[in-house]
Amino acid sequence: MSTRTKSLFAAAYILHVLWIILLASVPPVSRDALTHHLAVPKLWVEGGGIHERPDILFSYYPQLLDVLYMAPVALGHDIAAKYLHFAFALLTAVLIFLFVRRRLGPSWAALSGLMFLTLPLIVKLSVTVYVDLGLIFFTTAALFSVAIWLEETGKTRWLVLAAVCSGLALGTKYNALVSFLLLSLLLPFFYLFRFRRDNPHAEQLNAVKFGVLFVAISLLVFSPWLARNYSLTGNPLYPLAQGVFAGQAEQLPSPDQTANAEAHARAAIGEQAGKGEKPLGPLLTRRLVHEESLPYTLLIPLRIFFEGEDDNPKYFDGRLNPMLLLLPLALLVLARRAGIGHREHLLLGTYAVLMIVLVFLLTDMRLRWVATIVPPLVVLTTCGLWAIHRQLAERSSSTGKARAVTGLLVIAYFVPNLLYAHALFGKIDPVPYVTGQVDYASYVDSHRPEYAAISLANQLVATDKKVLGLYLGNRRYYFSVDAIVVNAVFTSVAERSESGDGIADRLLGLGYSHIVVHTGLFRQWLGSTDERTAARVNAFADERLKQLLFDDGFGLYEIMPQTPP
Repeated sequence: MSTRTKSLFAAAYILHVLWIILLASVPPVSRDALTHHLAVPKLWVEGGGIHERPDILFSYYPQLLDVLYMAPVALGHDIAAKYLHFAFALLTAVLIFLFVRRRLGPSWAALSGLMFLTLPLIVKLSVTVYVDLGLIFFTTAALFSVAIWLEETGKTRWLVLAAVCSGLALGTKYNALVSFLLLSLLLPFFYLFRFRRDNPHAEQLNAVKFGVLFVAISLLVFSPWLARNYSLTGNPLYPLAQGVFAGQAEQLPSPDQTANAEAHARAAIGEQAGKGEKPLGPLLTRRLVHEESLPYTLLIPLRIFFEGEDDNPKYFDGRLNPMLLLLPLALLVLARRAGIGHREHLLLGTYAVLMIVLVFLLTDMRLRWVATIVPPLVVLTTCGLWAIHRQLAERSSSTGKARAVTGLLVIAYFVPNLLYAHALFGKIDPVPYVTGQVDYASYVDSHRPEYAAISLANQLVATDKKVLGLYLGNRRYYFSVDAIVVNAVFTSVAERSESGDGIADRLLGLGYSHIVVHTGLFRQWLGSTDERTAARVNAFADERLKQLLFDDGFGLYEIMPQTPP
């Protein structure tokens, strides 16, 4: 790599990092940050350590990165949690650089790292307090380690490293279960594929042995989270696999039998879940919810590369880049013609395809749920560019044509990424906050309509009382008073009470003094419930609720004690 090329790449990386830091330097307002990635660590800090919160299902998820977020929350610098999350993107870029450099050299490796970091999905994750970048890093480390081990199967340390990283991925997010399953199957398969021309039958036992070793070490690393959930709920994968572990799971009491607000919330969640309708499958969801035809739905594994929109489930809640599909396909064609392929290309491509297909078959597609395909696809995209450049250079007497075509393809990749980054800057609008024109509370209030009601509740609610949050999308982080943000709490109480006074008395008995509610969504629920329950709720609202604030669709109400006759 020439000095000029090094300088250009260094400038590009520095500018990108500074851009991300600027976009990330605003208060957290993304949904998952406010529901659990910051909310649960905040409760742990306030409680003096990691403890159970039965009313928050997310608190039972694997939380390796959430534990790291305790530090910035405890120090009062929650924005720094975004920088921690972004650090995993940078670490993944390092993995991609080192992996590509083995085959193509430093220039192509530097390009591949930049291709990863600037991808719209990765940019969006880099400025939010999620855990997906940690999942991507650990899964990528596992996948690349498997690829290296398959080249040198005598070096068992690469297999052990792959298993440890897979276990850390499992400890980061349950979505890693799909990656773990795929790697557990692909590892012995590609081991046998390598020795297919030697003595494949003699290697079958070794393939099983290495596969078992990978699974055992991965589960061992993951086991602390499994043990915690089993000890608390009887289900090591809680709240997943409820039917599988029904016999061992803790039998929840009826909501009527609970006096503690957290225990009542968990019982109410379980009761309402039992009553709820079974979720629609991915195909029915696309047909009934998104109004798509079956042929169009079946194209989702391809559409995810061309369609994409943040915060829109119909368009996969994120954005990739079409070149991540087109250039790997070009590599596939050129590899057959010129014999430039490697086994690791087949491994990476197989992993990406199977991941997309499995998620497509299991649930309604979201790009974050297949985010671990991005690093292997970036590697294949870089290899596709290199293959095109090589073929053009070999067929042309001058390298100018090869460089021109390759340059145009590189531009075609980066232009959509740059346009997305510019649009995201306008959406986040960090400059007023960073320059001090807008303070923390004002910024949050401009992005989270429930913030005004939550702020007033924080001022008014006594320290020994609780707030009931209804239809807040589980966003609870900005409560500084004790709050239970569970819709099922009110539903259960309303259905079991005999009158409006009964609803109020039961809520007061559980320790609630105030309610923060999205009134529009609450009215939708009220219109869908039975007439008797609706009548009791209306009586409760008319006779026992006092409105303290209504702003932007959200209200704060005080539950009044019963007036003596």
